Amino acid sequence: MKIQVLVICLLLITLPIAATKYAGEIFAISPGVLSSAMGSTGLTYDSSFSVGWWNPALLGLISDNGIELMRSEHFEGLMEQNQMSVILGSTTKTSLTLNNLCIDKVKLTKLENPDDSLSSDNRPYVWKTISNQDFIFYAGLARQVSNSLYLGISPKLAYRSLAENSGYAFGADIGMLWQMNKRARLGLNLRDFFSTQVLWEGGENETVIPNLDLELGYAFSVKAKIPVHLAVRSEILLENREATVETGDFSADFHAGLAVQPIPNLRLLAGYDVDCFTTGIGVSYKSFGLNYAFRNGSEDDLGYSQRISATYQW
Repeated sequence: MKIQVLVICLLLITLPIAATKYAGEIFAISPGVLSSAMGSTGLTYDSSFSVGWWNPALLGLISDNGIELMRSEHFEGLMEQNQMSVILGSTTKTSLTLNNLCIDKVKLTKLENPDDSLSSDNRPYVWKTISNQDFIFYAGLARQVSNSLYLGISPKLAYRSLAENSGYAFGADIGMLWQMNKRARLGLNLRDFFSTQVLWEGGENETVIPNLDLELGYAFSVKAKIPVHLAVRSEILLENREATVETGDFSADFHAGLAVQPIPNLRLLAGYDVDCFTTGIGVSYKSFGLNYAFRNGSEDDLGYSQRISATYQW
């Protein structure tokens, strides 16, 4: 076990040297609505149908099967996201998630005279309109190691079509959940732990830098036994990029979320996602559910985002 831990630590230190910065951005766009409404926290919250992405170890706590269909518009409609998540199994739960990201009506331009430089007499014109598409498939599986410890793994495959280039990607995330006591949980997800690869049709290769998610969740009840879930998440990136905390080759962003269930058929959600506030609501009737999340515009001026999903549980 000590040798395995040492090998993993060495890989985490050396992999960023050969990795490509920002290569894993498509895998960072989360599925699901409830966790998004809670400030993008979800490593300790087992009431979402998208736990296979957030923390596959959470599948070890889920008893029911279900399906979620989601539609999302990011940055005031600039990017669309469609997603389907399914949780299946009797004794051992398995999750399947298909995530589609689309930027439509991208205009490609050419100069009227390609042999001359740009000028008032040689202006660009739109010669083609295309769509950028990403299709990402995740699978999740969990195993209970002890009374309080769960481990999970989530392999993933992706197909990318950007402008006139296409490629494939493959990798995996590994998750852990520690039930510290009846109220407190610690969740961990090591994303792209063996360095996800993106292979382009032209022969180019990109390596996704691993990153680590840590989250502390705390559940309790207030008056009239109203369930409350609090979560604080730290997203640690093994690359130097613009973030809340930057130091050397490491950077980190922070998230916080709150879920309150005043009645069994209603969830009220709120959170703080790096640099903006989020909110949402979840309602259910018998086996059916409807969820909505809103993320206000952040400091990058890319505008607000909103999500809506329908669920069915059995």
